[in-house]
Amino acid sequence: MGQTRRLVSELASLALSLAFVFLVAAAAVGVTAPLFLAIMLSAAIAIAVLQALFPVGRLFSIAFANLIAVYAAIFSLFVEEIFHGLDPAILSLGFSLPIVCFVAGCWLRRDQVRAVVAHPAIRSERRMLGAFLWLFPTFVVGASVFLLSHVAEPIANTSAVLLGAMLAIGLIVFTVSRDVVIFLVDAGLLFEEFSHRISRLVIPAFAFLTFYSLLVILFASAYRILSQYTAEPHFYVGGTPRALSFSESIYFSIVSISTVGYGDIVPHSSLARLLASLEVICGFMLLLFGVSELLEYTREHRERGRRGPRR
Repeated sequence: MGQTRRLVSELASLALSLAFVFLVAAAAVGVTAPLFLAIMLSAAIAIAVLQALFPVGRLFSIAFANLIAVYAAIFSLFVEEIFHGLDPAILSLGFSLPIVCFVAGCWLRRDQVRAVVAHPAIRSERRMLGAFLWLFPTFVVGASVFLLSHVAEPIANTSAVLLGAMLAIGLIVFTVSRDVVIFLVDAGLLFEEFSHRISRLVIPAFAFLTFYSLLVILFASAYRILSQYTAEPHFYVGGTPRALSFSESIYFSIVSISTVGYGDIVPHSSLARLLASLEVICGFMLLLFGVSELLEYTREHRERGRRGPRR
C-alpha cells in the first residue's frame, strides 16, 4: 500500500510537471506551432529515457521537466527577439539539440549520475555553487548571440547562428551533465522541503483565506446595494457612471482590499470612497494579524517538534 501510494504521488508530480511544460509551451509558441510539438515531444521522450535509466530518480525527473519549461520560455523569447524568420523545422531542431546532448551525457556518465540520483542529499553551499557554474557558459553563449543581433541583425537571424549556438550549449551540458544533475537534484530537494514546510501552514492559511473571503464578499455586497438601490451615481465604470453588477462588485472589492486599484472602476461619491477606504484599512489589519498568527503558529509547531511527542 505504501509503495502504491508513493508511486501514485510520483506519477502525479510528474504529470503536473508535464502540464507545466504544456502550459508554458502553449503560451510561448501556441499549440498549432511545430515548435510546440517539438517541446512536448522532447520533454516526454527525454523524461521517459531518464526515468528508464534512473528509475529511482523521482526528484531528478520532476526537476528536469520543470527545467525544460523554463528553457522553453527562454528559447521562445530568443526566437521572438532574434530568430523570428527561421524555418520551424530549424527552430525545432535547435530547441532539441541541448536536450539530446544532456540525455547523451547522462547515459555516458550513467554510473556517476545513478550515484547522485539514488542518494539525493543537499550539498554544502560551496558544492551547490559549483553545480550552478554550468549556467555561466550557457549565459555567455546566449548573451553573445543577443549582442550579435544588435550589431548585425541579418547575420544573427540565420539558421547557422541558431544551430551553432544551440550546439555550443548542447556541448556544454554534455560535458557537465553530472553537474547539471546535481543542480537538478538539489533544486528538487529544496522544492520538496519548501512544499513540506508550506503544508504545515494549511490550517492557518485556510483560516486566513476564509476571513479574507468574508471581507471581500461583505464589502462587495455593500458596494452592490449602495450602487443599485440609491439614485446617486456612486461608481464610474470605464468613465461612465452606473450601478455595479455583483460580479463587478466582487472584482472591485478584491482590487480594493489588495490595494491594486486598476482604475477601471472608480468610487465617485463620498460614501463609496469611505467604504473603499474602510475596506483597505480592514485588509491591512487582516494582513498584519494574519502574518503574525502564521509566524506564531510556525514557532509553536517548531517548538512542539523539538519537544517531541508527549507520552
